[in-house]
Amino acid sequence: MNVITRGMRGAIRSPLRAGAIVIMLAISIGLIIAMLAARAGVESRITEVKANSATGITVAPAGIMGFAGGGDPLTADQVATITKTAHVASTSSTLTDQLGADDTSLTASLELGNFGRRQQRFESSGSSSSSAPALPEGESSSSSSSSTTRQAPTPRTTVTGTTNPDSIATNGGSLTLTSGATIDGNSNENIALVGKTLAEKNSLSVGSTFTMYGQTFTVKGIFSTGNTFQDSGLIVPLKTLQTLTDQAGAVTSVTVTVDSSDNVAAVVSSLKTSLGDKADITSEAERAESSVSSLSSISSLATTGVIGATIAAAVIVLLMMTMIVRERKREIGVIKAIGGTNFKVITQFVTEALTLTIVGGIIGIGLGIAVSGSITEGLVQNQASSSSQQRGAGGPGGGFFRGAQQGLQSVTSTVSPTVIASGVGLTFLIAIIGSAIPAWFIARIRPAEVLRSE
Repeated sequence: MNVITRGMRGAIRSPLRAGAIVIMLAISIGLIIAMLAARAGVESRITEVKANSATGITVAPAGIMGFAGGGDPLTADQVATITKTAHVASTSSTLTDQLGADDTSLTASLELGNFGRRQQRFESSGSSSSSAPALPEGESSSSSSSSTTRQAPTPRTTVTGTTNPDSIATNGGSLTLTSGATIDGNSNENIALVGKTLAEKNSLSVGSTFTMYGQTFTVKGIFSTGNTFQDSGLIVPLKTLQTLTDQAGAVTSVTVTVDSSDNVAAVVSSLKTSLGDKADITSEAERAESSVSSLSSISSLATTGVIGATIAAAVIVLLMMTMIVRERKREIGVIKAIGGTNFKVITQFVTEALTLTIVGGIIGIGLGIAVSGSITEGLVQNQASSSSQQRGAGGPGGGFFRGAQQGLQSVTSTVSPTVIASGVGLTFLIAIIGSAIPAWFIARIRPAEVLRSE
């Protein structure tokens, strides 16, 4: 016990140095905890995405995947064919439309990006309006042969008609009602679920009313998906949107749930045969590959961060103990000369290293928990930016790009007992690794040589 006491006292022999060491260790260990929490959150998300995509299939009009307005909508007969296909357990149909400022009393909560501007409709007259190049916002063009006026594009709000509101959040995401109740997707009432962002923009709450397509709608609930775009939109019953847009029976997407993951390939093959080139058919597991790939990149980066921070902390302890041992070489020689064994001397100095490392670890764990959310968010944003750049370089990414982006949604740090335990274990490992070489050096010190040199 005397040896351990001396080790603990030795740790604070130089308060200034001890404080500096503790701070450096706290930062390193804090980074370890934050990276472990980020990786745990990502791994949980990967498991969630795989589980939710195992039996899913998406059917969309040919050419629409990844693009707004591509392909003719699926018909009621095609939807019936999908529903009757063997091993199809359930289906959910959706129809989407873009609301302009003249279509609704709502103010859009999203600003137009470059891609959104390219998709905006413009008012025109004259035979050449469809092929004329776009003009800067607010400018107009006219000639003797045609007269074309292009109005500046305005932000639009996406309205989705669906038979199942929960199906709107895909790739492992989920639709959560923050207030109110869900809607019956098979009704034809003028009722709506409003995304959280859009509701806040327009000061809407459950029971509020707004106009759309010249009709009055009542807000039944406010939802959140964790996706900025989805949370800036509306969800209404499918039949209601079909009626108001004069698209009876039309849908722009059908989400299919297969009775078993073993039958997904067979259902995909059957649907391709029955629908031919009229539809794009993609298994959610296939689309989820891009999500998992993006998430795995974050997990790998977090793992690299853990390894790097662990090595850095171990090096700090190593350098600290090497310096201390060299400074106290004579003290070690004296202890050995009066009967102290190598084991006792090494225990004393390892205790000293452990004391500083544990103090730094306690502070570091608290620091890691505090910043884990920010670090996880930074990793996700970096990966999202990378995915976006890759898409920009290679053209529209279609469903796969969308899958990658959606896979990054709702990734949060997970500070579980396992993460904390791992952090504690690595803290002791750091102390042991950092003390190994100094301990070997202590064992080689010969009392006679040390005292003779004094």
